[in-house]
Amino acid sequence: MTHTTCRWGILGAAFIARKNWQSIRDANNAVLVAVASRDLDRAKIFVNECQASAPHAINPEAMGSYEALLERPDIDAVYIPLPTALRKEWVLKAARAGKHVLVEKPVGCTAEDVAEIIAVCAENHVQFMDGVMFMHGQRLEHLHQVLKEEVGEVKHIATQFSF
Repeated sequence: MTHTTCRWGILGAAFIARKNWQSIRDANNAVLVAVASRDLDRAKIFVNECQASAPHAINPEAMGSYEALLERPDIDAVYIPLPTALRKEWVLKAARAGKHVLVEKPVGCTAEDVAEIIAVCAENHVQFMDGVMFMHGQRLEHLHQVLKEEVGEVKHIATQFSF
């Protein structure tokens, strides 16, 4: 990218995408250009509902085609919250369209799918990032250090991610 603002598109109107809608709005170096759904009316409803709760300065365009969103020259990166079984196909299409990719977790159905996704992103010189936010911050490293210094050897951890 040669500009300082990352221009985003969202492929899909999944509920989880509402969080990244707001994150893009809150970032000082990002703008949301468009949201695509396989159904234009669904995309319009998603945009209208999100604008009502976390408005962007410029109303993102609702689109009825993932392909059309990927063809836009005014989008640098896409967020892909599609169902897991669809992610690989659309990450590969996005990478081949020259779009940087942020994909929801899990990234793919198999380790081989993920390896192919990473390879195609690298071949097309686009940034690939998964939606596992805690892996990209300092919190996990700090937790590891505290466990090492204050708890000792950990033999088993059971966790739960819930509301």
